[in-house]
This record gives sequence, structure tokens and C-alpha cells, in this order.
Amino acid sequence: MTRKEAIVPQPARVGGPPYTPGLRAGGFVFVSGQVGVDPQTGRVPEGVREQTRCVLENVKRVLEAGGTSLDQVVKCTVFMTNIADFQAMNEVYATYFSEPRPTRSTVEVSALARPELLVEIEAIALA
Repeated sequence: MTRKEAIVPQPARVGGPPYTPGLRAGGFVFVSGQVGVDPQTGRVPEGVREQTRCVLENVKRVLEAGGTSLDQVVKCTVFMTNIADFQAMNEVYATYFSEPRPTRSTVEVSALARPELLVEIEAIALA
């Protein structure tokens, strides 16, 4: 049986229990949905571009705490509160991943954990 190991980057995760920001299991690192909250300040940037940048920095932070990187991501799921913002999100997203880029699904949702949040991204990477 494969063991799982929690990954908790510093500073402390946004939201606290009952979830773990990342798990290492079976040769992979699974990153919980990350949102655009700066972990140092608790501030949420305005606009989908800045939030996407913050989200991906948070994904990167969890991956690095787990001993891997954005280059090892194989799958992302993007949740957006307004699919009309897809192009703006996609332009920022493209700057974070090199070829071959991870597979991805993008889904419009009615809301995220806080009303000012516009985008959330979860990821799976090779460990």
C-alpha cells in the first residue's frame, strides 16, 4: 500500500483545516485548489489576471514544498466564476508552464469560497 504524506508550505495555508494543501502519494503530488489570496498578507488582488498570477504562485509554493515543480505538473483543473474571463486567465496561465503543457479542464462555477475570488486551480504533478 502506498503511504501518503502531507505537504504544508509556510506561511500557513489559507483556510486552515480540514484540508491539506498538498499530498505526496504514489509518485505524485496532489495540490488542493489554490485561490488568489496572498499567504503573507491575506490580501486578494483585484482582477482575474492578478488573481491567476497569485493562484499559480500558491500552486508553485505547494509543489516546491513537496519537492517538485510546475515543470512536473501533468494535470490542472481551473475553476472560474466567469468564463468570459477565460482569455485573460489563459494568457497568465500560459506563462507558468513550458512544453509539453499539462492537460487541463476549465469549468465555470457559480461561486468560490469567498465572494471576491475569481479563480481557483488544483494540480497533479510527478513527485
